[in-house]
Amino acid sequence: MNDVTAPRDPIARILEAAGSVFFTAGFERTSVDMIAASARMSKQSIYESFPSKLALFEATVRSTLDQAWLNMTAVDDTQDVETTLTRYGLRVFEGYFSSISFGMFRANIAAARHFPELASELHIQRLRTSQPLADYLEKLRSTGQIGPIDPQAMAIRFGGLVVEGSRYFLGAPKPDANARATIAARAVHLFLNGYQNMPIEPAPPHETPPLHAPELAGTATLRLSPDKLLALVNAAEKEFQTQGYHRASIDRVAAAAHVSKATIYRQFGNKEKLLRYIIQRHIFETYNQPIAIDNRPADLESALALFARQMLDLNLSPCSIEMHRLIIEEIELVGDLARNFHDLRAQKVGDALSTLLQQFNAPPASDAARLAFYLLSTFAVRFVTSTQLPSSELRRRYSQETAQLFLYGIRNARG
Repeated sequence: MNDVTAPRDPIARILEAAGSVFFTAGFERTSVDMIAASARMSKQSIYESFPSKLALFEATVRSTLDQAWLNMTAVDDTQDVETTLTRYGLRVFEGYFSSISFGMFRANIAAARHFPELASELHIQRLRTSQPLADYLEKLRSTGQIGPIDPQAMAIRFGGLVVEGSRYFLGAPKPDANARATIAARAVHLFLNGYQNMPIEPAPPHETPPLHAPELAGTATLRLSPDKLLALVNAAEKEFQTQGYHRASIDRVAAAAHVSKATIYRQFGNKEKLLRYIIQRHIFETYNQPIAIDNRPADLESALALFARQMLDLNLSPCSIEMHRLIIEEIELVGDLARNFHDLRAQKVGDALSTLLQQFNAPPASDAARLAFYLLSTFAVRFVTSTQLPSSELRRRYSQETAQLFLYGIRNARG
């Protein structure tokens, strides 16, 4: 293809085309041929400026870094607190669904695998977008309108609440304007006042399908022994999580599990069905793992802090983090499983929360409050893209924040 239409700045043209492809298709599915076609340039012209797809990806992400969340987070504080927070939440919600926002989040996951330094920059940049809200909360704190909170921490917490964490990255349909307004209003209400002041609304019926153990997709009449199958599944899970679906090698899985490649295909059918089996198994085992409620705390706040810490630790386990990343990366292949991955986790935490509240004769939590506790305790999507997990002391502090914010809101926050 001749570059007869190339502008005077071909680099900008390449980066624009690369961004449109990377942020839509994801890193692994994107090829330099696709970018060349989008830019209407030759593949060779691109390689003259960028020696590899990885180099082009890094340059594209860096060129987009400062634009990704532009104009999403301004705070208009000309009205009362509820109105200000609601408007802010709706602005963040709308920006969250932009192609750049979704694309940059997936890019952050890919960077965590290939460019740890870039992934860290992206993660920090996402946190910085909460600074305008933190400044507003500091003003409220200084005038005594809210309690003695950490403004930066609470600004990050509010962002996770209002966009409902990773729910939409995991395939939930985009809510319409009325639904977004309702979600934002609920988030603001809990954020300011705590769960006890939220109205209990009639809950819609759960649409989560019955959860069954995964079944092998292949047609082999002679199945592997349970031990051999477990070794194979564990090897495949590790391969998918470390390499991603497209880079994953069935040959490496076969070698690690000490089985033939043909055996894998007989058992599972193909690579995609193997991926689905791995994810289904993870969902099934996670959902069926019992949550033990600690009965030692004498007060509800301490009990909620311990429970939140338990949920945070589970969410931050290497397997959970890597599975979260893998599912978001491959949402086009496993969208139905992705929704189950999120909804069943949230439901399980919500059910355990209801049990805990009953033990302390506390008011029941609405469905919205139950979801809010799940988002707060697991810190929404904050650590899905992070290359460094929090220390034990930070986890303790985050869990204490969760308990206090959930119970009291920032108006009644305690020092």
